[in-house]
Amino acid sequence: MQRSPSFALLPGLLLALCAGSALAADNGKINTLGNASAKAPVMSRDELRVCLKQQDALKARAEDAKAKRAQLDVERKQLEADKEAIAAEHAALAARIEKTASDFNAKVAEQSKTVEEFNAKMEAMNKAAAKGDNVERQRQKLEREGKAIQQASDDLNAQNKVLNDQIAADKVAFDAKNTAFQTRADDWNTRNHAMDTTAAEYDMDLESWKKQCGGRNYREIDEKVIRSGG
Repeated sequence: MQRSPSFALLPGLLLALCAGSALAADNGKINTLGNASAKAPVMSRDELRVCLKQQDALKARAEDAKAKRAQLDVERKQLEADKEAIAAEHAALAARIEKTASDFNAKVAEQSKTVEEFNAKMEAMNKAAAKGDNVERQRQKLEREGKAIQQASDDLNAQNKVLNDQIAADKVAFDAKNTAFQTRADDWNTRNHAMDTTAAEYDMDLESWKKQCGGRNYREIDEKVIRSGG
């Protein structure tokens, strides 16, 4: 009896064909990186690899820029608060200097009036002495008064030096604080300008990426291979 040919390998072949069909189906699934139409050209795997790499780089740049911008915003608020505080301190210093000068000038004016009155007394005494009047007692009294007036003038001069030194020290301290603030503000402005430049460059690169990659389709299986390191 003639034997029928053996087909023992047929089930395995069928399984292989099924697997091939599944792979073909997976190969056929199309996605897009942007808003490409169904009729848009499909990228090769190498082209997709470049686009995905650029996309990841753009995403990293965007996240980095967002973090830096958030930090700049925090610093800006602090700088605004510090600027107001420095302005208030400057106004207070100016007011204090003006009041100190006004109070001291009032003392100087009073002392000048005392000196003028003393000089008038001395002139009157000298005229009386020239007439032959006995002015010895008056002279002794005026000498004592003159010494007191001179001491008061010396005290005012000493006080003037102390006040001027204090004002100078206050100005130096304020100027140092204001300079430090301005240095921080200049640094912030520099970094903020750099961020604006970076943002503009990012926008240009993003638009370029959209033109090169966003309007094209790709096979999903290619992305899976690339993401898995293939």
